[in-house]
Amino acid sequence: MANSKRKCKSCGNSVRDYVVINNSAFCSIEVAVKYAYANKHKGKEIKAKEQRKKDSIRKEKLKTVGDYIKEAQVAVNKYIRARDRYKPCVSCGSNPSDSDLMTGSRFDAGHYRSRGSAGHLRFNLLNIHKQCVTCNRFNSGNTVDYRIELIKRIGLDNVEKIETNNEPKKFTIEYLKRLKKIFNKRSRFYLR
Repeated sequence: MANSKRKCKSCGNSVRDYVVINNSAFCSIEVAVKYAYANKHKGKEIKAKEQRKKDSIRKEKLKTVGDYIKEAQVAVNKYIRARDRYKPCVSCGSNPSDSDLMTGSRFDAGHYRSRGSAGHLRFNLLNIHKQCVTCNRFNSGNTVDYRIELIKRIGLDNVEKIETNNEPKKFTIEYLKRLKKIFNKRSRFYLR
């Protein structure tokens, strides 16, 4: 057996004088050490990847409907900000710059009828428009000016439909997952 040739596990060359470590042949001890250092974490990385996959499945099972609603709302809000990125604030008409962060230069996806009072309209695209942080958070939505501009944007009939819509809606997990997927895709389309 000592006179037979074996392939080195590291370089693949056939060698007559080889060193056997863990049933693997190597050209020399130095090559075996380099190979060991290079592949030191190989098994651990695979185990860590499998563990992350198991963890994500376990976390997915622990989610409630409320968690899915939050994720879908984030996706819808991202889409609204992308859709209306060139339009001014729906309430005050301002278009603040990013250099002036103290005055509410960032924008929210503001709801005409709030999510608290009309949760069934939380994903209705006619009910959500780009609104500056000052109007949305500090002026309670600035609804009077919001309504005036909303009539100009979508028409009086649609505004009245939003105002009179009180039909309750129950969101399923499958619906919320699909909604999140669709609006994440749409927001990427607008941000190209």
